[in-house]
Amino acid sequence: MMLKRIKPDQKGFTLIELLIAIPIAALVMLAASGALMQLVQSGNASANMAAIRQAQASGFWVSRDALQTRPEDVQIGPSAADPYEMCSFTWLDYNSGNALVVYEVVYSLPPMSSSGTLRELRRQQTRGDESPTTIVVATNLVIADNATTLSWTDSYARTSLRFQVTSRVGQKTCVRTYQVTPRPEDQA
Repeated sequence: MMLKRIKPDQKGFTLIELLIAIPIAALVMLAASGALMQLVQSGNASANMAAIRQAQASGFWVSRDALQTRPEDVQIGPSAADPYEMCSFTWLDYNSGNALVVYEVVYSLPPMSSSGTLRELRRQQTRGDESPTTIVVATNLVIADNATTLSWTDSYARTSLRFQVTSRVGQKTCVRTYQVTPRPEDQA
């Protein structure tokens, strides 16, 4: 059987052209869909890592300061001056000149400016007579339904603090729980 020649006025593709073009188009679509899937997965991974980092930063700073203080110098809950206050820690330490200095750290959970439901964790430190310094420790924290809380594990003996922090970035949520034992009373 002989192939017919295409006349100049005929339009369309030959069978051979179609058999070559269809697999090439399939390969291009496969590569594009693979790249799209990788992009979606990396976005989810980035949101997950951001949520984890926020929870870890919160746990690090609160644990660090709780270890410095004695149980009787821990105040949990809002103060009259700041309704967003979560807790405060006070301790004594020596400065480089061997003078005793009072440290006070106050943590608060005010609303983030970009979101009404999420909060940021602020740490305000006052050292002696110096002006207080404030940093934002973490953002995107959830406080609804006691998702982010600080409490004594045993309210009578007050030997250990439990800090649960929940952060949400996009659709990803991370919950971390830290248990910290403050400095014993005899180590003031």
